[in-house]
Amino acid sequence: MALEVKEINMERGPTKIGPISLTVEKGEIVTICGKNGSGKTSTLSALAGDVHVVSGSVIIDGTDMKHMNIRAKSRKIAYIQQEIPEPMSFTVGDIMEIAGYTREGGREEIMEALAFCGVEKFIDRDFASLSGGEKRMVYIASGLYQNADYVMLDEPTSYLDLDRIHSLIELLKNIQRHNKGILLVAHDINLAYRVSTKILLMAEGKVVAYGKPDDVINEKILPLAYDVKFGSYDSPEGKRFYPLGFE
Repeated sequence: MALEVKEINMERGPTKIGPISLTVEKGEIVTICGKNGSGKTSTLSALAGDVHVVSGSVIIDGTDMKHMNIRAKSRKIAYIQQEIPEPMSFTVGDIMEIAGYTREGGREEIMEALAFCGVEKFIDRDFASLSGGEKRMVYIASGLYQNADYVMLDEPTSYLDLDRIHSLIELLKNIQRHNKGILLVAHDINLAYRVSTKILLMAEGKVVAYGKPDDVINEKILPLAYDVKFGSYDSPEGKRFYPLGFE
C-alpha cells in the first residue's frame, strides 16, 4: 500500500509541470527539492486537489484519488502548507478540531498531537498571538491529529529557529516510525539528504533525478538543477554539500 504518483502533468496558470512520478510507502520520507519555481509546491498542491492535473493518476492505497470524496481524501492525506493562514479569533484548540473533522477525537487526543510537537501549552491561546515557528508546529500537530496515512509538508522548516529545526527532524523520524508516509518539499538539500528515503530533484517543472539520496544529492547531479557547481565535506552528521560557484 502506498501513495503512487503516476506520470502526472499539471497546469498552474501558464506554467506546465510534469510528467512527475514518485511513490511514498508507509514508513518512508520522500523529499522534493529544487530551485524556486521548479514545481515543488505545485506537485504537493496537485496531490491535495488544489492544482489541476491534466493527465496521469494519483493512486492512494489502491484507489484512484479522482474517485475519492473530500472526507475520504482527508483520511488519507494531511497537507501542511508553507503559507500559514491566520483564521480570525481561533484558538489553537479550534485549529486542531477543524483539522480532525473526519475523526472522532476529543481534547485528550488533541493534547497528544500538540505534545508530540511540543506545543501543548498553547491549546487555549489565540492562534494569531503565536510566533511564526509556533504556528508552524501547531499546523504540523493539526496534520497529525487528522490521523491521515500520508503527511505532506511544504517547507516545514520555514520560520523555525535552529533548535526547532532539530526538533522537527526528530519529529519527522518519529512520524516515520509510526508507519506514516511523509512527502516533503525542502530547499535545504542537506536536510533532505539526512532524513529522506528517496529524493526527487526538479528543475523548470521537470524531474532531473529520482532515487536514493546518494544517487540524487551528489556533485554530478546537483548542478543540473541548481546551475552551480557543488562540493562536499564530511561532518559529524554525515556528508554535507555546498555550492562552489556559478557554471
